[in-house]
Amino acid sequence: MAIHIHEEIADQRFVPKLVARLQDTLAPPIVTIPTKMDLEPFRPMFGLMDARPLLDALIGGIDWRRDGTVVRFVVIADDIQLKPARFNFAASAGDTSTPFHLSIVSLARLQQLTDGGRVDRDPDRTAQRVFKLIAKNTARLMGYASSDACLFAFPRSISELDATPENFCEPDLSALVAAGIARSPQ
Repeated sequence: MAIHIHEEIADQRFVPKLVARLQDTLAPPIVTIPTKMDLEPFRPMFGLMDARPLLDALIGGIDWRRDGTVVRFVVIADDIQLKPARFNFAASAGDTSTPFHLSIVSLARLQQLTDGGRVDRDPDRTAQRVFKLIAKNTARLMGYASSDACLFAFPRSISELDATPENFCEPDLSALVAAGIARSPQ
């Protein structure tokens, strides 16, 4: 798994905490990659960034034949939407039938910034929120899409996301461990 952290994210203190949570829960190896990408062409004059053109550009810009088994996450600061939703915490593309497995995670609603948008008020909370989205979308992108329980719940607000459990529950957990997606709890 590759987690691309966009350079415009001002406070990245949540990243080591996120990686530790992911390593405890998911089986694939995890690398973080500082990422430079000009997002300006994808930003609208008004409103939220449409995630579809960005997903399409990322899909077209990565050699998926070389890295077809890698699930990639791009974490950005911009607020995104994938219509018909009003907003999205994350937007994904791909499954077991595609050579690409990609998700964009937006920090716009996940990270509470202070000091003029430069300091994360609670990096632990940010790591927890991003973890839930990455763990769920990793399983979905790797082909496990048969549940909406526990971590697979679809949050429609920050309060729903915060209330979502941080773990996979049975029978999902056993299936994910058997598939090499999740780790058995310690």
